[in-house]
Amino acid sequence: MADQQNPYETPSSDLAVEHDFEPGDLLGEPAQHPFGRGAGWIAEAWNYFKRSPLNWILMVLVLFALTFLVALIPFIGSMIINVLYPVLFAGILLACRDLDAGKTFSIERLFAGFSIPQRNRLLILGLLYIVFSLVMLFIIFAIFGIFIGLAGMEGGLDDPEAAALVMETTGGPAFALAVLIAIALTIPVIMAFYFAPALITFNDLDVMTALKLSFRGCLRNVMPFLLFGILMLLLSILAAIPLGLGMLILVPVGMISLYVCYKDIFLQG
Repeated sequence: MADQQNPYETPSSDLAVEHDFEPGDLLGEPAQHPFGRGAGWIAEAWNYFKRSPLNWILMVLVLFALTFLVALIPFIGSMIINVLYPVLFAGILLACRDLDAGKTFSIERLFAGFSIPQRNRLLILGLLYIVFSLVMLFIIFAIFGIFIGLAGMEGGLDDPEAAALVMETTGGPAFALAVLIAIALTIPVIMAFYFAPALITFNDLDVMTALKLSFRGCLRNVMPFLLFGILMLLLSILAAIPLGLGMLILVPVGMISLYVCYKDIFLQG
C-alpha cells in the first residue's frame, strides 16, 4: 500500500530530462533537402502547435514577460537575457520532444533547461553569442570610422564647413557599407547558433562542435531556408494585421519549426 500513488496528491511537473536522442542518432553529415521542404517545416510546426495551443501561447507570453522584466535591469539586462536564452529555448525544445513521446507539457517546461546536465554549456553558448555580437559591432564601427576618416582627410576636416560637407556626402555610403558588412557577418553567426541549443541539449555535443555542425546544417539547406524565411515574413505580415494578435500563434510556430528542422536535418529516420 505504501507504494501506491495518492489519488488526492497535487499533480507535479517532472523537470528531469531523459534523453530520447543519443549522439549515435546523428547523421554522419547533415541531410540536404529541396527548396520546397521549407514550407513543410512550417506545416509540421503548425501540427505541433495544434496539439497544445494554449500551453504554447502561455509559454511564449511567459518568455516575453521574463525578457521584458530582465531587460529593465540597467546596463546588464540585455546581456543576461542573451546568456539565459539558450537555456530557456532548451525548455521549448524539450516540450516539443514531450509531444513526440505522446506526453503533455505545462508552461513550467520552459525552465526545464536549468535542470539538465547540459545547462552550463548552454550558458556558455549564450556568452559566446554576446562576444560574437560585440566583435561584429566593433568591426562595423571601425570600418565606418575608417571610411569617414579617409574621406575627411581628402576633404580637409580642419575646415568645419568642409567637415560638414564630408559627413553629408559620405555618411550615407558609409552607413550603407556598414549595413552590408553587418548582414555579411550576421548571417554566418546565425547559422552557427541556430541549431546549437538542440544539438547540445539532445546530442550532448560540446559547444564548438555544436556551432560547427549547426553551420554545416544550415549551409547544406540554404534553399529551403530561403523559402522558409520568405513564408515566415509573409505570415508575419498577416499575423500583424489583427492588432498583432496573430503573433501569439506565429511566434511559437516559428520556435517549434527549429525542432522540426533539427530532426529533419540532423537525425536518422
